[in-house]
Amino acid sequence: MYIFTQLAVMIKKNLEIISSIGSVILLIIMFALSHMIRNSIHQEYGFIVSLVVFILVMSVIGLKLNEMN
Repeated sequence: MYIFTQLAVMIKKNLEIISSIGSVILLIIMFALSHMIRNSIHQEYGFIVSLVVFILVMSVIGLKLNEMN
């Protein structure tokens, strides 16, 4: 039973690490796409939307990982 508990903790830690790295890569890609927009007003909105999406993704991932045993 102890082994299964340790395995579940390790899987959860791996999921946390992978999801964090994936979220940061998503943020970098969205910043790059926002940077390609030439109009400065739309570029600023792109950066804001990128941050909001990043925060929402991290929040949802955190809530889902919290539900795991």
